[in-house]
Amino acid sequence: MAETKSLIYQILKVIESGKEPKLADLEGVTLEGFHSALEQIMENKLATHISFTQSGKSKGKVKKQVTAHLEGSTLTAQGSNYIHMQESREY
Repeated sequence: MAETKSLIYQILKVIESGKEPKLADLEGVTLEGFHSALEQIMENKLATHISFTQSGKSKGKVKKQVTAHLEGSTLTAQGSNYIHMQESREY
């Protein structure tokens, strides 16, 4: 099932189960892809308590490190609807 569902769906299902989504648990997903999906979840208000912090300098070849914080995240009504819509597409 994970191969056929979007990354956003997979992350929301983890949040729905009361767990914290972790990159290591999502097979074949890059850090950039994970962060991009989390940003889309935030922008579309599909879940709460998602934030990012940046550290380091972005001069030269040294990139800023971005860390996602998901502790205590919960689904919103829109997030529940998103899951329902994705699951209804199976039939």
